[in-house]
Amino acid sequence: MRNRILTVLGVAAIIGIVLYFLGIRMTKDDLHISAAAEPLACLGGQIVGEHCSPGTFFPITNSLVMTILVDLILVSLIVFVGRNLQLVPRGLQNALEALIAFFYDFARGVDAKNVGKFFVLPATILFFFMVGNVLALVPGVGSIGVCRAEAHAATVEGAASAEGAATAEGAAAEGTAAEAEPLLVQRFPAYCGGEGVIFVPWLRAPAADLNVTFAFALVAVFMVEFWGFQALGIGYLGKFFINPFKEGAIMTFVGILEFISEIMRIVAFAFRIFGNIFGGEVVLAVMSFLFAYLLPLPFYGLEVFVALIQAVIFAVLTVVFAALAVQPHAGHGDDDHGHATGEKAVAAH
Repeated sequence: MRNRILTVLGVAAIIGIVLYFLGIRMTKDDLHISAAAEPLACLGGQIVGEHCSPGTFFPITNSLVMTILVDLILVSLIVFVGRNLQLVPRGLQNALEALIAFFYDFARGVDAKNVGKFFVLPATILFFFMVGNVLALVPGVGSIGVCRAEAHAATVEGAASAEGAATAEGAAAEGTAAEAEPLLVQRFPAYCGGEGVIFVPWLRAPAADLNVTFAFALVAVFMVEFWGFQALGIGYLGKFFINPFKEGAIMTFVGILEFISEIMRIVAFAFRIFGNIFGGEVVLAVMSFLFAYLLPLPFYGLEVFVALIQAVIFAVLTVVFAALAVQPHAGHGDDDHGHATGEKAVAAH
């Protein structure tokens, strides 16, 4: 096995060196990576550089397409496994049941009483981001797309207003030629090789779009607060708005800080997974620019680990926060004990 791996790496190195010196490699212009998902189509408008024109009511982005693809994969897995259930699980059914059972046992260790209530949400988060993050590392995802002229429409409008009708006609002709750019499929993954031309991939990791991670964060935090009110009623607010005459001004201030931190979980959830996945895209792009075909390989291994661990972290934190939210609060010291209990459960698993 070791000799086979070394042989594959050696062949990849030779091919990479040959292609590199033949000029088939990324340029500085190809290092363009957008922090936002790029539109592939603009319903009600048109594509202007990296964005949709005003008046667009629904942009179809590469992350949206990838999100739909991940959803279809998960639904297909559910339908396929559900129709072929076996008393003694094998293959795919065995793998899925093992993963679900492991995560369920963890959630039950955190809060055995309420695990049936909130398990579905963190499990959905786990599977969605696990599939989406790993699928984003498949060769071709994020590296196959189109080369598009950067903001050519704005250049046309500027030329029309500054130089009159005659200049506008010439600029419009240039704009027409530039508009043909998006129809050209890349000659080589992540290679456009032209100044003022940006690369737009057809598929991109869902977590690399802040809209996706922010939406999941909103749902997770909203449900955590909902379960808290459902279990404790209006007394749930007693965890944050502490009576200063009973527990002192310091503990009242601490309660307000905890309330603020409860809301800030939305930002923490959204940016944690977004930052790690988007940062991974940047690292792989830079490594591919320095020396494609070989240098990115060890970083691919690192990104696989990050892809899995970030999905697990999001799901685990949702479980822990939900378990803490439903615990009764008789005093700030009890709340601290609840936090410690949740932390011990996480450490134990």
